[in-house]
Amino acid sequence: MHPLNEYLTAYGRAEEDLLDGEREQIAAADADYETDKHWAFEIKPEECALIVVDLQEDFVRPDGPMRVPEAYRQLPRVRALIEACREAGVPVLYTEHTIAPDVAHDFSSFWPPIANGAIAEGTPGAKLYHGLKPRDDERIISAKHTYDSFAGTDLDYALRCQGVRTLIVCGTLTNFCCESTARTGYFLGYHIVFGSDVNATDNAEAHRATLRTIRRGFGRVMDHQAIITALREGDALYREAKLKTGP
Repeated sequence: MHPLNEYLTAYGRAEEDLLDGEREQIAAADADYETDKHWAFEIKPEECALIVVDLQEDFVRPDGPMRVPEAYRQLPRVRALIEACREAGVPVLYTEHTIAPDVAHDFSSFWPPIANGAIAEGTPGAKLYHGLKPRDDERIISAKHTYDSFAGTDLDYALRCQGVRTLIVCGTLTNFCCESTARTGYFLGYHIVFGSDVNATDNAEAHRATLRTIRRGFGRVMDHQAIITALREGDALYREAKLKTGP
């Protein structure tokens, strides 16, 4: 559907309701959601950390109670990104979203599998997926009880102790825990790199909406190979973008 028609349908408006110049404004905003702002900041390995969000047994296993099939299929890309970060000396941190009766909020009401015991604290399903093998020096944030990886955890402290300024975000679900983590990271003053093909959810429209929102006002959206190239060979996308936009 054309962006103008999408806009009118979403808000229940007719074309005659639009203000002068609003058609052009709608078109410009739609284009901006698709514009990569690689000039925003440079990816420097010595300032980066990779956050692997909630790639847990219950989410990743093909027979898991909250399975995200695309998260399972993306594992080879995630592993490649992890290895590239290790080679570049970039810290890798993992999160585990866990639920217990005293830290449940409304999750059981919104998510029937959680009401039935999925990602319950202390259960095997809440643990990091067995296909990911953290090194001894890679931190697992296991006291994460909501979508946001920063809320009530030591993630920000761990990052600042290592001099991190840029977060590379991958994991699941794109539009819940990954987006929440990216947003809060931005609010805390970190640069955000959001992997377009290493974040997974269960709805294509929701995935695309998150990428558009991050791209427009929160961070750089890049596929895993572009991120790896920037870590290994320098951030050519940044340099090219700066040349086009000026100082």
